Amino acid sequence: MANKPSLLSTLPTNPPAQFLKDITDGFSETQMLGEGAFGTVYKGILQDGQPIAVKKLAENAPVAPEKQFKIGVGNLMAMQHPNIVRILGYCREPQRKVIEQSGRYIIVDVVESLLYYEYVPNGNLEKYISDASASRPDWKTCFEIIKGICQGLRYLHKEMDRPIVHLDLHPTNILLDENMVPKITDFGLSRLFGEEQTRINTINVVGKKCVRRGQMST
Repeated sequence: MANKPSLLSTLPTNPPAQFLKDITDGFSETQMLGEGAFGTVYKGILQDGQPIAVKKLAENAPVAPEKQFKIGVGNLMAMQHPNIVRILGYCREPQRKVIEQSGRYIIVDVVESLLYYEYVPNGNLEKYISDASASRPDWKTCFEIIKGICQGLRYLHKEMDRPIVHLDLHPTNILLDENMVPKITDFGLSRLFGEEQTRINTINVVGKKCVRRGQMST
């Protein structure tokens, strides 16, 4: 008898926001994996116990209009490389929230934007560099990590029709899977935001330097 497919393999690319909220325990702090400039990443657990990573984009992040956002996410989802974290899907839904403004509570409409990724279990490279309690990889593993990072960057920079130049690469956005294979994350997010925010991020990263080719990503 054929094996039953995992829930992850049958998960839609555009699940409802409530589903992603439920599997992350309401985006609770206990499920938080990390926090960045554009949002917070949580660990989600599917009904069969399989984990995924859910990035909740900050509500004040200047997300691109609906059509541009969908195209940007679709392009990122199409990327396939063993040293790149796979984006599996997204959700973008209007939500009504109560906020306080000038001493009064008002109801506002906000668009909640979420991405979900493959879960990479061994954390980020920074842990193995700075945490004295973490077991250090042997030299062969270190070499394979370095090689994998280089291969992932080559894919982003050289092997795509529209190159993504990852100008904010550091140990915290290099994740390690169960076999200590490195996977680059936090690439291409500038494609999901407005041009002004992309320009600001680029200035923050490279200052007065000029990059003539590729899509800058932070």
